[in-house]
Parts: sequence; C-alpha cells; structure tokens
Amino acid sequence: MNPSNPNPTSRSSEIDLHTILSNQNKEELIKIILDLSEDNPDIEKQLLFKYTPQKDEISSAKKLITASINGAKRKGFIDWRHVGQALQGAELTLQKAQEKVEKGEWESAVLLALAVMPPVVKMLNFSDDSNGSIGDVMNWAIRTIDEAVTNSLPNLNDKENKGLFDAIIKEALKAHYDGWSDWRYALLKTSTKYSPAKDLRIKLEKQLESLLSKADTSWSDRYERTQIKLLQLEIIERCDGANPAEKFIYVNIHESEFREKAIALEMEKGDYKKVIQLCLDGEEADKEYRGLIHKWKEYRYQAYELLGDIEQQKRLARELLFKSEFSYYLKLKELYPANEWNVVLNKIVADFNKMDYQPSVYLSILKEENLTAELLTYCQSNIRSIIDLYPYIIKDYLEEVNEIFIKYIEYSAEEATDRKKYRTVCSIIKTYKKACGTIHSHKLIGELREKYKRRPAFIEELGKIR
Repeated sequence: MNPSNPNPTSRSSEIDLHTILSNQNKEELIKIILDLSEDNPDIEKQLLFKYTPQKDEISSAKKLITASINGAKRKGFIDWRHVGQALQGAELTLQKAQEKVEKGEWESAVLLALAVMPPVVKMLNFSDDSNGSIGDVMNWAIRTIDEAVTNSLPNLNDKENKGLFDAIIKEALKAHYDGWSDWRYALLKTSTKYSPAKDLRIKLEKQLESLLSKADTSWSDRYERTQIKLLQLEIIERCDGANPAEKFIYVNIHESEFREKAIALEMEKGDYKKVIQLCLDGEEADKEYRGLIHKWKEYRYQAYELLGDIEQQKRLARELLFKSEFSYYLKLKELYPANEWNVVLNKIVADFNKMDYQPSVYLSILKEENLTAELLTYCQSNIRSIIDLYPYIIKDYLEEVNEIFIKYIEYSAEEATDRKKYRTVCSIIKTYKKACGTIHSHKLIGELREKYKRRPAFIEELGKIR
C-alpha cells in the first residue's frame, strides 16, 4: 500500500470505471445502460424523464411523479418512512424546472412545476406527512412558479403571458385545494403579477369575486374572505396606486389584516393619534380575540412612545406587564425617576401577591430586583420551585432553603411508587447536595434509607448518589 494514498481502492475504481466506459463503443454503452435499467426500473424512468424531448416532458414528468407515488404505497397508504420515496419524482421534476428557470425557459419551468402540484397535494389524503415533506415540495413548486413568472413577464409576448396566466388560474381553482387553500391563494397571488394587463386583470377579478360569493360567515370562511380581499388589494396596489389602495384598506378595516395595514400607513405618515384610535377601535371590535387585543395594545404603546405621552405609556405598560409581558416591566421602570421607583415597585409586587396564582413574570421581577425575601416566601408556598430558585436566595437564607428542600424531598419520596419516580427523587437530592452541601444531603439520605428500608429499589437508587 502506498502510505500517501491510504484508500487507493475507491480512487482507482473510479478511474478504472471512467476508463472502461471511455473505451466502449456506442452500442456497448447503450447495452450497459439498458441492462442497468432492466434491473432497476427507477433508473429507466429517471433517464427517460431527463432526456425526453421537450414536447413530451410534461407527460413524462407526470408519469414519473405518479410512478414514485404508487411505488411507495402500501395497501393504498404511504407511511412517514416512505413519503420521501414517494416524492422522488416530484423532486426530480422541480429540479428540472429550476434548471429551466436558470436557462430562461420560463414557460417550461411553470408547466413542470404546475404538473407537480395536483398529485402531490392529493397525497395528503393517503399519507402520513408528519415531517412536512409534502408541504415542502408544494412550497418549492410555488416558489419556482413565482420565480419563473417574475423573470418571464418582461420577456414574453402577450400571448405567451396569457397562456401561463390561464394555466396558473386553472390550477388554482381546482377542487383539490378546497382543504388546502393556502396553496390556492399562493398561486393566485402569483397570478396578480399579470394584472397590469387589463384583460387579465378583469378575468382575475371575476374569479376572485366568484370565490368571495361562495364564502359564508363561518370562521374558516372568514379566513378565506380575508385572503381574497388581500389579493384584491394587491391588484389595486399594482395597477391603481397608493390612494385607491388606502381607500380599499379602510373599506375593509373590520378585517384585522387590513387594520394592521392602516396602522402601518398612519405610522408612516406620522399620524400617531389616528394610530391610537385605530388601535382602540380594534380592541373593541376584537374583544373576543386575546391575541388581536394584545397586538393592538402593542401598536398603541408604540404610538404613545412616538408622541412622548409618558402617562399613557405608564398606564399601558403596567397593563401589559400584568398580561405577563416582562419587557414592559423594563420599559415601565425607565419611565420613572429613580427616587420614585421603589414605591411603584412595592405596589406592583403587592398587586401580584393578591393574585391566586403568580405568573412567571412575577418571578422575573423578583429576580431582576433581587427581592430575596419575596422569592423565599414564594418557594415556601411552591416548594417545587426551590429547584430553580435556590441560587437566588441561598446566600441570605441557607437554613430556610435547606428546610424547603427537605420538605420537597420527603414529599416526593412519599409519593414515589416505582423505580422511575425513585430516580426523580434522587435527582432532587443531587440538586439538594449541590445547594446545601454533602453533610446535609448524607444525613437526609440516611434518614430515607431507614424510613424506606422495605423498598429495595429505592434503597438501590439512593446508593447511586455520589
């Protein structure tokens, strides 16, 4: 063996294979490929797809995609282990579509990516897509179509653009997206890029109005209506400019997505009072939706900041703090002079203590302000918390921390009934040893050994503590 080449076999094999193939005539190479394809049908399908004439590539792609999907089925279903195998044909097709984009063959790229979407979205009806691979392929197809359309618009003639527009619209309106409408709207969003062409805009707007008329007043259809309205807005923005778009936003202000757009517009204009009113109206209109209310309050706080309204900032920061937003505690603290803060802090702590249950933001405040006495009181009422909080209080309250640990460990030992729970108790003891020292922990272990001497599994786990 040559010491400078510790693995000569693989390298020489690579060279030998290349040399061997280079020395074969055309007929022999064809025979080699046909023999390999006969043994492995997948190779045959991939070669046929890769080198098929352009006029047949869509048909060939559909066959390859379908063959991959059918080959991965087991009793009509594709489990999560075989989803990757099922998507091989789709992925090869999208790779080819991406190559077409890079070559400037945009029509072929769009049509290949569109060919992927129907069979793949239908897979969701008979596959376990736990790892999200089907969604990834669908999103890849959407991105490829969008990229191809963006690049092709200035380079294709009207007839060619219309052909692609019609193909995308036709696919978007198919029934297999009824349960997966995000992909429908993604395709329609791409189609809005054609809307500067008057005839295509009219056709698209008619389709959107038709979809809108089918949506009822249910929660799910509210989402559908909003997506359609956003597409209508996109057309107006592309074709009509800022003023008509703003009017459309305010006509649809009852939709939270449009309210947020209106807030952004007024923020950009510097009309912070209007922002505040939009937020207050939103809080009233969306009072059933906690997430939206929180969003409008955050925007309102930004407006108060930009207006320099300190008193309103104080009120709202305190309100948001008590909704478990610790960042507003830090903002609130900055709004007070240092000589006033202790009074405010004591009132905040007192108000949290009046609650039946103190949220995590309360503990964050105690740690931030090093309020060790309050942290100790909390631990005494919530003994499990000593595991996380002891580092903050042990310097001032070693004896009390020791007592809480013992209480927690004794309680856990009484509740433990199997080896898994015994190990949990021992894990707590290890933390106790780290916190309070070996002498205290060994004394407690001895007491537990005596108390639970008839639980050999527990005694064995206690013996593992080092």
